[in-house]
Amino acid sequence: MLVQPSTPVAAPLESWRVFFPAAAALAVGGLGAWIAQLQGATFGIAPRDHGAFMLWGVLGAGIHGFLLTAYAKQNDAPLPGRLLLLGLLGAQVLTAPLILAGHAAAALLPWIVLLGWTLRVAIPSLRRRVDPTTAAVPAAVASGLVGLAVHVAGGDGTAIGVNAFVAPLALAIVDRVLPFFSSRVTPGYVGGRLPWFIGPMVVLSWLRVTAWAPWAAAGLLILLARQAWGWRPWPAAKTPMILVLHLGVAWFAVAWVLALAGAATSIVTHALVVGGLGSLLLAISMRVVRGHGGLPLELGRTGVAVMALAQAAAVARISGAPLWIAGALLVGAFSAWFIRFVRVCLPAPG
Repeated sequence: MLVQPSTPVAAPLESWRVFFPAAAALAVGGLGAWIAQLQGATFGIAPRDHGAFMLWGVLGAGIHGFLLTAYAKQNDAPLPGRLLLLGLLGAQVLTAPLILAGHAAAALLPWIVLLGWTLRVAIPSLRRRVDPTTAAVPAAVASGLVGLAVHVAGGDGTAIGVNAFVAPLALAIVDRVLPFFSSRVTPGYVGGRLPWFIGPMVVLSWLRVTAWAPWAAAGLLILLARQAWGWRPWPAAKTPMILVLHLGVAWFAVAWVLALAGAATSIVTHALVVGGLGSLLLAISMRVVRGHGGLPLELGRTGVAVMALAQAAAVARISGAPLWIAGALLVGAFSAWFIRFVRVCLPAPG
């Protein structure tokens, strides 16, 4: 196992240092308000706005934190400047609560800027070398912008956001980073990316918001099983930090099985968002913070607790338990993340 120095090291401002703690803080605050309303408080949060807040607010902050560093580095592009980074952070943090309050129009701003930035990275990179992940990122961000615009207009933007935005974006990222992470900790690892995954996945993901949704779920299950076989999970998953990534991917399969079985849309959505996307956000963010913050690349006791709480939240949500239970478990997961890692994320002065 690769081990970094045991004490955090000073480093310049990078997106993960500010956006990952912001995602955790938004989750704790927003879910706390949602739980209070479920218990009788009169915040007036509509279920559709709660869902949009989790997608474009909480998961959105995590997406900013990962892409604004990793996407640039993967495509040999310059990192965003401090002004752009802090401007996007302010826009994301200030507008996310407006989504929760039913005034989501201002939340379009950070996504418009992020889309423009990803296109500036992608276009020259794709001219040099065609890569499916490079192409998929701005396409997914554009889909997310469409979904949020539909939500602002009063339509079902959450369906677009879950199926055509965060789910394909997460799997495109996992397809690139999971074999890399596995190769770093598994001697003789021979897994990798298989061709013809991201394009069909994006098409099938969009079909999930049409009348072809059940067929699309079946196609996505087959496609994911094929790709997961290529990732060679068995030897790599002996490392807990890698195992939790595969656990997040497994929730995608659970969600699509539930869809094929005729489960309610809310159950399928929460299996994807809480189980799949929540697990991946927590797992990848812990890996990034540890790797770049000078901590050992291991899950640790806090990581085990964080992931266990997230799994319990997903199970509680799809099993019909009272809604506040899943919310409280997620608050525990994100609170533990924040308490443990926020000091590692603090940017170096100057």
